Amino acid sequence: MMKKTLCGVLMLTASCSALAATKALTEQQIAQTVNQTIEPLLKEQNIPGMAVAVIYQGKPYYFTYGQADIAKNLPVTKETLFELGSVSKTFTGVLGGDSVARGEIKLSDPATKYWPALTGKQWKDINLLQLATYTAGGLPLQVPDEVTSQASLLHFYQNWQPQWAPGSTRLYANASIGLFGALAVKPSGMSFEEAMSRRVFQPLNLVHTWIKVPASEEHNYAWGYRNDKPVHVSPGMLDAEAYGVKTTIEDMASWLQANIKPEQVDSATLRKGIELAQSRYWRIGSMYQGLGWEMHNWPVDAKTVVNGSDNKVALSPQTATAIEPPAPVVKTSWVHKTGSTGGFGTYVAFIPEQQLGIVMMANKSYPNPERVKAGYKILAALQ
Repeated sequence: MMKKTLCGVLMLTASCSALAATKALTEQQIAQTVNQTIEPLLKEQNIPGMAVAVIYQGKPYYFTYGQADIAKNLPVTKETLFELGSVSKTFTGVLGGDSVARGEIKLSDPATKYWPALTGKQWKDINLLQLATYTAGGLPLQVPDEVTSQASLLHFYQNWQPQWAPGSTRLYANASIGLFGALAVKPSGMSFEEAMSRRVFQPLNLVHTWIKVPASEEHNYAWGYRNDKPVHVSPGMLDAEAYGVKTTIEDMASWLQANIKPEQVDSATLRKGIELAQSRYWRIGSMYQGLGWEMHNWPVDAKTVVNGSDNKVALSPQTATAIEPPAPVVKTSWVHKTGSTGGFGTYVAFIPEQQLGIVMMANKSYPNPERVKAGYKILAALQ
């Protein structure tokens, strides 16, 4: 039945025949499937460059296209650094889960436990889980540009007034999960960047993944393009926690493999952190909210995941139904996340049960539905 659904939604002869196949695809067949989708996408969306990784039967395959720097005519390579935008939230979610596994925090803890200066009445009933899952009551998408210091950040949160009761409504917000990330590392005594490096990047051997790109790596840092002009992400308060990771396609494939199969991760607390990030805390329609990650039951049709990624839906307030206790990792899930900065657009999706996943990193921000459609099309063809 699922084969019919996928083929009917996507109208892809190649996908339908691949779905019917039982033997493993060759590297050439995988490349053909990826190229047939990505090459037209680059042209249609006028994307300068892209790096793609496919995890097929647990093994990574890499594909690079176009230019990382138009002015210098530098090609995208496996060493090219891309901005992840909000895909960074999946790292923040896992790091927060690691802090839970270490016994440093509880998701049920009030935010005020880790920032006692939050004395406003509105903060009395807001906990870390609600911050991590955008259900605190309507924090705004962005921390305002005029907030440039800890003092002005505190002033911003003290003056914010919720629109909804905590735990009732999901409204996607950097100001929500960004604060979660900042508070989750407080007991460690480390900065967010240091904690991320020591507890996530290093144990997973993500040696080309950064929050601040070091001078020695700047030659690999792609330019993003907005209105045909080269750009890099602007600094801002809680940027590291919400949208600050830069990385290569090889490191992203390693990140995907760790999330697909956390039992292979050596660090017990990191392994638990990955599992907590993919746990289901709220149901919003057919989508389940994790820590950074968003999940659908698999199988799911293309229309559901594509439409759910449209900003008109993704950024709108939606009723959240609590899952109590939270449901642990469901291997038969479509797990995914989009991410953008001014000049970059990323999409990551995987199905743990099938050891199947995709990373698409582009140096242009293009519509989320187009990314999701392409990612779904490729993974459907590789089933």
